[in-house]
Amino acid sequence: MNAADAASCESRARSGAFPTTQWSLVLAAGAGTERQARAALEVLCRQYWYPLYSFIRRQSRTHHEAEDCTQEFFARLLANEGMTHARRERGRFRSFLLTALRHFLANESRDAQAAKRGGGAVALPLEIEGAEERFVREPADPGRTPEQAFDRNWGLALIDQVIAELRSEFVASDRRALFDALSPLLLVDPGTGSLTEPASRLGMSRHAFSVALHRVRRRLGENLRTAVAETVATPAEVDAELRHLIAAIH
Repeated sequence: MNAADAASCESRARSGAFPTTQWSLVLAAGAGTERQARAALEVLCRQYWYPLYSFIRRQSRTHHEAEDCTQEFFARLLANEGMTHARRERGRFRSFLLTALRHFLANESRDAQAAKRGGGAVALPLEIEGAEERFVREPADPGRTPEQAFDRNWGLALIDQVIAELRSEFVASDRRALFDALSPLLLVDPGTGSLTEPASRLGMSRHAFSVALHRVRRRLGENLRTAVAETVATPAEVDAELRHLIAAIH
């Protein structure tokens, strides 16, 4: 994806019109937005590669097999055939991606032969280093299905993405120390007593620190809704998808 494509996707997303979110751009590719759709799909793939890597590992695959499969899957998804399937799909990007991955794994032997004959696509340069370490750190839960683990990792990826964006905003405005103090408290209920120490360390009153925490939590919620909206096809799906992912991470 080049800079112009990324800028186009970002400007459309910021315009406030729901039909120009990233997933909506992909679904609208048949209406003459192929270039922006491919750029949007690449952005989404880069954001959500880990849940699929983790799903593949749970199919009795080694780290290296899962790494290769993840790279090849995204490369093929971004090829013309993958774009065509995406245009026909309706609903959540999460559901589309998992369905497409299952199809890819079921046909992997045939696809591997095609790749040997020169039919394979160039693998995306995914930042996949450290994936196995993340996988090993995942909580052991024999009762959790690979699909449930996928949804949990998807929800965590959304939250990580939003927190990283918030951190960048605070760093850009010279408030990194404040964010570093607030970030461990964003997803927990620390109780008012535990706010005294970080507030004192920053030279703030406990009340001022509590207000800052409330504001950044509100921003987190707003930005999380925006991130979810990028992965569904209609505004009506946002609340249900958000509720599902919040439930999945607990």
